[in-house]
Amino acid sequence: MTQFEFYKSFLFVAELLLAEFMFIYRLKRRRFFALRAMAGVAACFLFAFLFPVVSDNALYCSLIFLSIFSFTVLAGKFLFRNTWMTVLFCCLAGYTTQHLSYELYSIALSLSGTAQSNSFYGSAEFWEIFPNLAVFVIYLFIYAVVYCISYFCFSRKLTGNEEVFLKKPFIFVFTIFILIIDILLNAIVVYTPESGAMGYTIIISVYNVLCCIVSLYLQFEVALRRKIERNYVTVQEMLDRVKKQYALSKENIEIINIKCHDLRHQIRNMSGVPLSPGAIKDISNSISIYDSTVKTGNDALDIILTEKSLVCSSEGIQFSCIADGEKLNFIDAADVYALFGNIVDNAIEAVRKVSPDKRSIS
Repeated sequence: MTQFEFYKSFLFVAELLLAEFMFIYRLKRRRFFALRAMAGVAACFLFAFLFPVVSDNALYCSLIFLSIFSFTVLAGKFLFRNTWMTVLFCCLAGYTTQHLSYELYSIALSLSGTAQSNSFYGSAEFWEIFPNLAVFVIYLFIYAVVYCISYFCFSRKLTGNEEVFLKKPFIFVFTIFILIIDILLNAIVVYTPESGAMGYTIIISVYNVLCCIVSLYLQFEVALRRKIERNYVTVQEMLDRVKKQYALSKENIEIINIKCHDLRHQIRNMSGVPLSPGAIKDISNSISIYDSTVKTGNDALDIILTEKSLVCSSEGIQFSCIADGEKLNFIDAADVYALFGNIVDNAIEAVRKVSPDKRSIS
């Protein structure tokens, strides 16, 4: 087995899967994840091993690595329930990190004068990829440092609970284009005999390194900006809900004041006559409206439950809840609002189909 065959079948796949794992492991896992993971990893190695090397040129070499990357994206979708865009986003970040590490490793070998004795694309025996311990230590050190920096600077920004939505995917497509050009340029340098000069190789590698860094920055800048925009819209909607809730609370208080004023006049005119059933029911209804305000210890939960309880009251639905909202404070307010709003909306829709005397939500 030659150096190149060993690299594309084993070493490259291991580097790529590890880099992709840093970005993708937080996503929503499918059932039987452990079994799927073992099958997916084995399939990736098998695909790379069986991919034929039928031509020795830059274009076909680039096709090999891009095909292996595409297969890892399919494996990622096989393991996780997130959208294709989210899986592709994470895998692309992993591939960019792997390629960045490779380019820095190439620069280090060129500067140390050991580049000729070590080649991932060589035709010598595979064990000559690392001709001595020093080269192997340089390899491990550079890849470990780059992977750690990429994890702390980029990977930790992904929560895994949110999908990647790109309102304008042009920049994301542009980052993919940059990475493809990087890979192709690297292959051209490797397979062009005239490009063997160390200075030329270093210049191209430095250019590719900068492109990888810019690609990662643009990729996450687009995603995070879109996330901020969505959060802003959610916050605005919550503020609008708060304003509506304030208006409802103010209206309820005014209703109670009016009822109390009417009751005061009724009491003055009763002259010892007990209240009529209608008057008692009227007062009870006013009290029930006042009691619709919910206080659980979680502002987002208070807003949504109060709003829904008033909806239930207006539609003759008995609504009751026991909630310790402080236990939900570890969840983002927007998520609490959306989750329980959807739950109660579904419940209201369901009880509308039953007879009025059985309409109850607890």
